[in-house]
Amino acid sequence: MDNPVLYYVLLVGLSVLGIFNNSVSLNPLRFHCNNYILNTYLYFILSWGIVLSTVTAIQYKNIPLSEIFTKPFTILLFVSSILLLIGLMSMKSIDYFFSKHIMFIFLLILFGVTLYPYYVYNKNRFNQVGLTTLGIFCVLSIISFIYPNLISSTWSMYLSIALVGLIIARLVELYMIDKTVKSSNYSRNITYVAIAIFTLFIMIDTKHVVLNSVKCGVSPYGPDYINESIHLFLDSMNMFQNIYHVKSN
Repeated sequence: MDNPVLYYVLLVGLSVLGIFNNSVSLNPLRFHCNNYILNTYLYFILSWGIVLSTVTAIQYKNIPLSEIFTKPFTILLFVSSILLLIGLMSMKSIDYFFSKHIMFIFLLILFGVTLYPYYVYNKNRFNQVGLTTLGIFCVLSIISFIYPNLISSTWSMYLSIALVGLIIARLVELYMIDKTVKSSNYSRNITYVAIAIFTLFIMIDTKHVVLNSVKCGVSPYGPDYINESIHLFLDSMNMFQNIYHVKSN
């Protein structure tokens, strides 16, 4: 089994099996509240399984970056990802169970395409950064589970403001900064700030999973493990991308 696609497809299969055994009621077909935290992380694992399967499948087909990342396709990729994400987070799984899962899969495939250049440029760095991100994610999650009182709900507002500031800073970097040593230092500093921001996002989103697991039984819409896992996935993917950039310098 030299093809890494097979390992990630196996990971997807095991995640799906775990989801069917723990997350879903069949009559009617919907999520249930049992094993809430486990179910969230099964979808989180499934998310990364689909993304990594996509990345390695494209590489296995040996598709050049120049054939994928043309300007029209890059714009379409970005816009489609945003629209799918907004639609996914807006849909109630209790009403659109199948549709939401289909959108979920398509969104993750697009994220896999987005991460493909990182894999092509340096596979060893991709794998090393992946393990580093996994380690950081696990440590932060454990801290959040053990010491939830360290995390304040007010963080969400400040982190949202910080995220907007980070996006503006990245746009400045992209369009207004010359490619000089000074701009390199600017980019590095922004990357470190981004890592700090997504570190806090991982912690607060983990706490939200714990709180939502307690309130699940009284929610009129029931649990939504796709939404829960997407938050954690986006946190970890952004962490991965920024650590990769640090390792590249």
